[in-house]
Amino acid sequence: MNRKKSLKQAFINKYGEDLHFSDEDMQLVLNKVHSKKVEQPKRKFNMGPVLMLILAPLIMMILILSSDHLLTDSKDASKESEPAAESDRDLFGDAGIQTIIKNDLFTEINQTVEKNGVAFTIHEVMYDGTRLALVYSMDKEESNQEGSTHPEFPFFKLSIDGEPFIDYSESTSYAGEKNKLLQEFHTYTDMPDQFQLSIDILRLGEIEGPWSFQFPIEKIKEKYHASPGKSTANGDTSLTLNELSFSASATNLSIDMSEPIEEQRKRAGTYIFEVRDNKGNSIAHMTSGATGGGDRDGKFVENFNEYFEPVDKLPKSITITPYLEKREEMNYVTMPLNQELPIYLEQDQFGGIMIKEVEQKQGEIWIYYEGEGVSESFRSWVVLEEKGSKAPIERINNYEKTAEGYIAKFKTSIPLESLIVSTAKRNITKLEGLELNVDIK
Repeated sequence: MNRKKSLKQAFINKYGEDLHFSDEDMQLVLNKVHSKKVEQPKRKFNMGPVLMLILAPLIMMILILSSDHLLTDSKDASKESEPAAESDRDLFGDAGIQTIIKNDLFTEINQTVEKNGVAFTIHEVMYDGTRLALVYSMDKEESNQEGSTHPEFPFFKLSIDGEPFIDYSESTSYAGEKNKLLQEFHTYTDMPDQFQLSIDILRLGEIEGPWSFQFPIEKIKEKYHASPGKSTANGDTSLTLNELSFSASATNLSIDMSEPIEEQRKRAGTYIFEVRDNKGNSIAHMTSGATGGGDRDGKFVENFNEYFEPVDKLPKSITITPYLEKREEMNYVTMPLNQELPIYLEQDQFGGIMIKEVEQKQGEIWIYYEGEGVSESFRSWVVLEEKGSKAPIERINNYEKTAEGYIAKFKTSIPLESLIVSTAKRNITKLEGLELNVDIK
């Protein structure tokens, strides 16, 4: 699979050339929320890993929500396996990672390597065909912590059966328990069903490694994988579904959007995608791997590696609808929390967030809600503030999914009448004539 990307061009297309994101900005964001994505490309192109180019767009995506059931083997999709006993551990990560936790599909590793006053421990790992994820922690001597003013993220190098592997993007987020982090590798090429994984952590800030780990990996079987290569077009713009996977942690789509170069240069925004099954049910978007694009046969072709929630049961087909999200100054819709329910926060002309219940516990407030309309990451962006204050109230959980919707939990004893809830608005336009229906065979 040869998918050369231009991450820098994709970033400029979406955010402009003058956007800056400093270490201080990163520290502020990470201190205020529990999980922020930090994409770092590891693709086969001349640009090296560019952490800060990928950080800003992924922070706007933030964390997105969970599913409950384990998927079955594609060789006999009609036979549903018995659901695994749900774990009682704290949930973290997006919807798919939460599904992995609930079904106890992480494999314990618990390897520790110490060097230069830093001890790294890899606690557990999982690979399901669409992404490799590991939970790790790091313990630094006090002398190594002096002068540190912002979070430091380690630099990973992967090898599979002794051969370097670089065809992925990666993200880092908190893993619930103290000092633990979740590292995700969003893969762009297939890896074997079983292999020996070698991980070298080359450095941590200015501290040189390597801290080297090696252990076997066995893939959690995918429910379905295909390379449809199916397209639809409207005029000079086309959408192509290159690959489609239903795995334990995600519904993963590789999508190409092709348009004339002059149109791409004028386009002030980026593409997002809605996915629905054959019954019209939305499959909620979770996160994105690194995007990139380039000129091909006189057109600009941009590839999107998109992760949607895992499904309970394999659908008979899916329909993909593209939208254009325009780049503009961020605006918010705000409502008092203490009012008659439900509370509707309209984010755009296609939908928003419906708050169905508010529960006040000792020192906590839980908000139960659903995302309505076009299913995209912003549907999970719920913020709680005290009236007259611009400082968000601390979240104490990830975005957690139940059979009835989602739960956001906040740490506060402030009475409801003194609180306001808000979410980000957006400007999106449906691209008519570009819906693509794909059968699941």
